[in-house]
Amino acid sequence: MKTSVTFTLLTAVSFYLLAFSFSGCSDQSDNIPTTYDDINVLMQEGWNHYNAGNFTAATESFRQASQRNAGYLPAYNGLGWSAVRQTNFTDAEVQFSFVTTVDTASADLQADTYAGLSLSSAIERLALENSGEGTAEQLEVLARESISRTQYVFSLKGESYSPAEHDPGFGSPDLHLLNAQHYFYLQDFDSSEAELSIVDTAFVPAQLLIYGQSASIDSMVLNDTNLVAGEDTIWFLTIPPSQPQGIHHLTQVSMPDTSLHLNLSYDVLYDQNWIQVIPLAGAQLDSGFVFNVGYIYVSNFPEYLFNLIERIQELIGS
Repeated sequence: MKTSVTFTLLTAVSFYLLAFSFSGCSDQSDNIPTTYDDINVLMQEGWNHYNAGNFTAATESFRQASQRNAGYLPAYNGLGWSAVRQTNFTDAEVQFSFVTTVDTASADLQADTYAGLSLSSAIERLALENSGEGTAEQLEVLARESISRTQYVFSLKGESYSPAEHDPGFGSPDLHLLNAQHYFYLQDFDSSEAELSIVDTAFVPAQLLIYGQSASIDSMVLNDTNLVAGEDTIWFLTIPPSQPQGIHHLTQVSMPDTSLHLNLSYDVLYDQNWIQVIPLAGAQLDSGFVFNVGYIYVSNFPEYLFNLIERIQELIGS
């Protein structure tokens, strides 16, 4: 659901994600190994340091591994994750790029790299938002960038993403929650709900039992508009101002003229209280067609949205 309601929240989401900024320290070692087997030792040392919160030492171990074999892609993944933990977003992008630009990287390694990139974008957005240093355009770009990167992880691993070497407990559900938080920031509340519902299937139905109310409108007349002159027409039904607003989802749509048998699909454009009517399989629409519509609306939309982001925060912080 898109709407003009805006929240200013310094949330548990921020604190959870910005916890990745903790960093440790370690003296640089001159003990550079000379065999390939030692690269595996260095990688294990690197992840041990990483999981202990000593990201400087982890960076050094991963860097030594990359120096012993410049083509060893897991080392760059380790460097990227360590950079994310130290909020060095530029270096994280550079290190992860060594993996993302190579066709030979395995699906598991690619997925872990894109998860790191998604998290990097998410933390950077929150840092800029909380500091007040980011422009609205920058924050939107970072949110959409993080979503896109997460979607690529799902394209590779579906719901099975879970890194083996680091951040135990982090995986696909957390990426859905990141997306839910981003969509909420973008005021795309239906997508935020959808991402949350993958992790918590009971929340939205429970909220609709509290806030959801049913309404129906007969004899709604189909209208049309062009987003750009000469391009595709959008066909829509508009909820009149006299009727309950805050439409959440449709319960039924029908045409009282039973002689019309049209193959149609429907979508809700929440920010405008429009019901988009989409012709399918060659169906032809004309202005003036009449529809009867039933829908569920949210009686207290600001409170409903506050509960939505609170639940996302709660799950991210758990």
